[in-house]
Amino acid sequence: MTTIEPFEATDLLQLNNVNLDFLTENFPLEFYLEYLILWPELFFESQELTKKRDNGQHEISGYMMGKTEGKGNDWHSHITAVTIAPDFRRISLASGLCNTLETITDNQPHNVNFIDLFVKCNNSLAIKLYEKLGYSVFRRVVGYYNSSDDKYPTALGKVHDDKDAFDMRKGMKRDNGRSTRSDGRKNRCYPHDVRF
Repeated sequence: MTTIEPFEATDLLQLNNVNLDFLTENFPLEFYLEYLILWPELFFESQELTKKRDNGQHEISGYMMGKTEGKGNDWHSHITAVTIAPDFRRISLASGLCNTLETITDNQPHNVNFIDLFVKCNNSLAIKLYEKLGYSVFRRVVGYYNSSDDKYPTALGKVHDDKDAFDMRKGMKRDNGRSTRSDGRKNRCYPHDVRF
């Protein structure tokens, strides 16, 4: 049985089963702590009550790192990371974490207009998951995942599915469709154009 629990700083010592996977992006310790300090209600985990670790704690099966940003019509929540341990994939945990974030931020005190995230253009499994949850591509960010040794961004006319990101969004009712578009895959921008 799975429960959703607030993430705590000590949980960072329990994430090997989740983070030590080639599909999961790892961040510096201070990055996780910044989210815990600034957006504690938007950083939460799924725990498996049927599995206990050696220390008697329930096993963490995944987590969500989110934040709020922007102003006016651009006020939104952002999914920084949602990841599930390999042993717990394909049982709708990622969907559950995304839906929990939506429930939290679509209500007081957040009342966001939309939720957004960035995903590599070649990550078809994640894109299908987000589309199933109601997200759509708003634009393609050319060179979003460029390595730091690339001095110049790729021209907007050239696309690289392993370096480009889709900016995917899901509008809330109060957004009235302003933050989504049907032709998002045709719209391109550079990473420096993504500012809130």
